[in-house]
Amino acid sequence: MKLAFRPTDSWRWYFDSDYDSLMLEVSPEMLFRSCYPSKMLIPDVFGEFPFSVSDATAYYQFFDSCQLLNLNDSQKIELSINAIVAANFLKPQMPKSWYFSQQITAYRPKMADIVVVNMQEGGQSVFLMVVEAGENASLCIVAQPTFVAMNKTFCFSEAIKVMNDRLMPISTSSIDDIHSKHPLELEAIS
Repeated sequence: MKLAFRPTDSWRWYFDSDYDSLMLEVSPEMLFRSCYPSKMLIPDVFGEFPFSVSDATAYYQFFDSCQLLNLNDSQKIELSINAIVAANFLKPQMPKSWYFSQQITAYRPKMADIVVVNMQEGGQSVFLMVVEAGENASLCIVAQPTFVAMNKTFCFSEAIKVMNDRLMPISTSSIDDIHSKHPLELEAIS
């Protein structure tokens, strides 16, 4: 795996009130804006702090898992950094498993697993990345462009907590099928 975007000790997190978002300063010329608004974040993030060694370790773990997905490098980087924010800085969430069908076999996910869930309505498969694995439910982020569930649209990197009995490990054929139907396009912020 070739990775041109590597964490350094100069990276830093800070909260930007103009964007109402946690930012990651990679260099003086490059900023990353997380997709989570302040109301979803824990109080500890409303300042400035370094990108830690554990953040860097998680970044590599999430980025490695992204290799299973049909994403370009910038999308993998975005998903990986949002995964760090979701895992470390989001307020606790309640499971919203009613969107997804219960599975026949039990699955115990691990952090950074790419999993698939099947929608209650229509049985569509959706990819998620596990950012915090719990005993009964896991915090995940959406690992595909979008999906609609019960008239709610979920976007790339959006966080959702799901009961583990809804999650399944992915298969290569399901990856190819979903991403051929939903190409992902992202835009830079100015």
